[in-house]
Amino acid sequence: MNVAVRAKLLSASLLLFALVLSGEALGFVYLHYIVRSGWRPGYYPSSPPGRAYLTEREPWGAWRVPNAEMRQTSRCFSVALRANGFGMRDRDRRMAGDPHRTVVLGDSFAEGWGIPEEQRLSNLLEARLGREFLNFGIENDVGPLQYQLIYEQLAARFTHDRVLILFLPDNDFTDNDAGYWRRFRLDFFRRHRPYYEATDDGGYRPFYPAAAAPQGWFADGLEALRRNSWLLATLRYLRLRFLSRPPNYSGYVDFTDDELRAVLWTFRRIKAAAGDRQVTVVVIPRPNDFRRVRDGGGNRLGPALARFGRDNGIRIVDLLPLMPTFEPHTELYFLPCDGHWSALGNRVAAEALLSAMAREPGPEHAVSGAAAAAE
Repeated sequence: MNVAVRAKLLSASLLLFALVLSGEALGFVYLHYIVRSGWRPGYYPSSPPGRAYLTEREPWGAWRVPNAEMRQTSRCFSVALRANGFGMRDRDRRMAGDPHRTVVLGDSFAEGWGIPEEQRLSNLLEARLGREFLNFGIENDVGPLQYQLIYEQLAARFTHDRVLILFLPDNDFTDNDAGYWRRFRLDFFRRHRPYYEATDDGGYRPFYPAAAAPQGWFADGLEALRRNSWLLATLRYLRLRFLSRPPNYSGYVDFTDDELRAVLWTFRRIKAAAGDRQVTVVVIPRPNDFRRVRDGGGNRLGPALARFGRDNGIRIVDLLPLMPTFEPHTELYFLPCDGHWSALGNRVAAEALLSAMAREPGPEHAVSGAAAAAE
C-alpha cells in the first residue's frame, strides 16, 4: 500500500471518527439538556464488573440474574436494585409459604422504577394489609403476554390465592405487537422475547424473533454499543417519540380493536391458569390519559374492560377516575425526569386501590373489602 493510499485511509478514518464523536456530543446535549430524557449510558456505574443484572434469556424475555445488584441512576433518582434468588426485585420469598398471598404482575410501574422498594405499590399494600405481595414486575419493553408467561412458568409455582395485574395502557397495547417493534427497533430480529402471533382458532401464541438470546463476543459488542451510545439513544428516542405514534397518544383512547383483543385474550389465559383464585386488573393512567379524557376525548377503554371483567369474573379497578379524588394535582404522580410513578404516585395509587376494594364488591371472585383482603 503506497503512501497516498494510506494517507487517504487515515483521513477517512479520522473523518469518520470526528463524525461519530460529533454525533455522540450532539446526542448527549439533546438528551441531557434539551429533552431531558433521563437516559444514561450503560458504562455509568451499574452492575458489578463482569456481572449482568438484566438478561433476555427466559421464555418471557427480560428477567434479572438471581441475587444480582446494580444502581439505577437518572437525573432525578439514584436507587439501589437487588434481585432475590428467583430474579425478582423483592425481598427473599419462599415458593411454599402462606397460602394467603398475592402475586403481582406488571412492567416497570409494578417493579417500582426509580424508587426504593419500600415506596412502591406492592410494598405499601403489603404493609397496609398484612399479607405478602410477591412482586414479579419487570422492565425492558415488557407487556401482557410476558405477564402471562411469567405467571404460567414461574409465579404460579408460589403458593397464593390472588393475582394482581398492573396494566399500563400507555404501552401495554404495543409491547407485544411484533408489527410495531419491527418498524422501530433495529435489533428486533436479535431479541429473544415474545410477541403475539395469531392462531387459526382465534387465539394467540408467542412468537420469538430470535430462538435464543444472542451470546458471544460479537453479540456482546453490539449490546455494549447499544447500551453506551448517546447517538443511538437519540435515534431511538426520535424514532419512538415522533414516528411510532402521535405525541398526544392515550392508551385509554387510541388502542385498536386488534390490540384490545390480544390483551383480553392474555387476561383470560391468566385467569384460566389461576383457577378459582381472585384475579384483579388495575388500570394505570399516564399524563396523556388524564389530559385526553379531561379534555373530552372520552374513555373508550373503561367500559370495554368493565364488560370484560363482568363476563370473565375478573375484577377491574381503573385508577384514572380514582386517583384525582385523593390528590387532584395529577402531575405530581410522576417522576419529573421520566414519567414513572413517584413515591407520591405509588401512595395515591395504593389509597385509590384500597378504597375501591372496600367500596365495590365486584364479581363473585372480587375482594369484598379491605378487611377481607387482609384476611
